[in-house]
Amino acid sequence: MNEYTLKKVKVALGILAALVCIALVIIGHSMGFMSDMTQGIIGLGVQLLGLAGILVLLYLYNKPYTK
Repeated sequence: MNEYTLKKVKVALGILAALVCIALVIIGHSMGFMSDMTQGIIGLGVQLLGLAGILVLLYLYNKPYTK
């Protein structure tokens, strides 16, 4: 696999991971409207998992630009 193809695959995987993380945040938010307290806590956990994924993606994006 040449360098150009590898870069395209990394970009595609990054976009896919970002979409999954955003979907986790949205799904967790909709779970928070359930009447059961346990579902609300699980929804919060799902949102935090999505947020952690977004933060990891931002770290990986900014890593080459730091000293």
